[in-house]
Amino acid sequence: MTDDKAISPAFCDPKNITIGKARVIWAKAVPPLAHEGWVLPGGGRTANFAEAHACAVRMDALMTEMGA
Repeated sequence: MTDDKAISPAFCDPKNITIGKARVIWAKAVPPLAHEGWVLPGGGRTANFAEAHACAVRMDALMTEMGA
């Protein structure tokens, strides 16, 4: 398996949420396009930890169900 640090510094942020095989990354703001927050599927962002965590849980459940 490839070291995440070799892929991108975005995968090393301590605010990233990893549940099983799912990862929801934290991204800095890109004014005026996007505020800082966790990046959800589809590219939306949220500053709400509970929402981002729940998304990671759902993503992991889907991947597990699909045999990923």
